[in-house]
Amino acid sequence: MSRWKGLGVAAVGALAFVAVKVLPWALGFAGGKYLYQTLAGSSAPKALTSADINAEVEKQDLQIFKAIAQEFPDDYSALIDKITVAARSGSEQEVRAASRVGVAELRRKYASLLPSAPDSEAAQALSAQLAMLNHLMERQTPATCNNYLRIGPDAVSAPDNDFLVDLDRIGATLFHAFGAAKKSGLPAAVPGDQDWSLVADAFTKSGGTPAEMDAIASANQDFAGLCPAVAKFYAAALSLPGEPGRHIKTAMLYAIAKN
Repeated sequence: MSRWKGLGVAAVGALAFVAVKVLPWALGFAGGKYLYQTLAGSSAPKALTSADINAEVEKQDLQIFKAIAQEFPDDYSALIDKITVAARSGSEQEVRAASRVGVAELRRKYASLLPSAPDSEAAQALSAQLAMLNHLMERQTPATCNNYLRIGPDAVSAPDNDFLVDLDRIGATLFHAFGAAKKSGLPAAVPGDQDWSLVADAFTKSGGTPAEMDAIASANQDFAGLCPAVAKFYAAALSLPGEPGRHIKTAMLYAIAKN
């Protein structure tokens, strides 16, 4: 238990370095190039309007943008305006940067809401994180997966479509969790020792080992099994019902999203 009492702090600190902190990839991969080529690169950039950009974003069918539009319509409009200004410059790099920075600002703006997120939305957001790790463990080397935990999507040099779909789902579920938290009226959840003890039990029952616990707590990038260990940690948290489960899930998501 002593190892996991420490993990109550150490684990969420370690998890702060996972994917979502560079999540605002939206339009940062193919999307930014697509917008640039179809708008800024093929027409008079200075004549572009926010309606033009919004129409192209909708064509891309990115779930993260749909989630932002649904949960925070005013913020979505402001984000589209920022991307429009960037697109008028005719620079693909500025379009990408506007999207990345704009989504990152919104993530940081609403991260503090997460402790009040309902369990169902928190579970969906954490499940998206787990799905990504499972994808990487199936298709990438352990070193690449570990590096993903450290720097996010840039660790994958040639992302396939399934990777981008998983990444899009991570962003969408996170913003839906923000929105649900804002409306929930639930008290902010703070995990206690008993909550972490329940995670420890679930982790151990799923085959988790003391070495894996230590690797998570120390964010040990040299530990070959770090991704499987973190995946077990996510699965253990997802298995917890009721308020203890909500406490753990929201704490983990907050650690990921606040950076």
